[in-house]
Amino acid sequence: MAAFFQESFLPIWNAGGTLMYPLVGLAMLIFFTGVEMVVYLNELKGKPANDKTIEDWVEEPAHASGEIRSMIEYGKAALPYQRDVLNRFSEVRNEHLSRIDRRRTMLAVFVGAAPLTGLLGTVIGMLSTFKGLAISTGGQTVNMVADGISEALITTQLGLVIAIPGYVLLMLIEKRQNALDTLIMRIEACVARKAR
Repeated sequence: MAAFFQESFLPIWNAGGTLMYPLVGLAMLIFFTGVEMVVYLNELKGKPANDKTIEDWVEEPAHASGEIRSMIEYGKAALPYQRDVLNRFSEVRNEHLSRIDRRRTMLAVFVGAAPLTGLLGTVIGMLSTFKGLAISTGGQTVNMVADGISEALITTQLGLVIAIPGYVLLMLIEKRQNALDTLIMRIEACVARKAR
């Protein structure tokens, strides 16, 4: 393992230059933020529910689990007035979905910053390349040009490798957020039918 690290990983890391640190930092932020959001959405949404299950939950909130149970109890506490039920579910939607929107926006910024940081590495690497060409002192020129091109390509590649799974994660989170919104609307409609 140590030999692999020294022979394969370390030369690539060194060739990438100083922008490898922010790129790895962005990768960690994307990973931890994304995983936290997926776990939060899984806990919040729970298992898939059909109309019969939702009606059962509304009749007996104890059959629902976790946050869904709290949402139903909070909404049913406003009965018998439909307007109050709708206002309570609007509060529930704002509390949960706005939190997810804020985190998703932050995640989108991190994902968008990764290829831009890689592009900055490309610019820095090309500047090193042109500097090597300007010096033109034989063997040193070739080394500087090779180092500059290597830095340019490695940072660009790493930025894209970080961003592509990040975009997939964003789409997964958006899909789960929409499913949660639909579930809340279905529960709201079921509770509102019991109001006057």
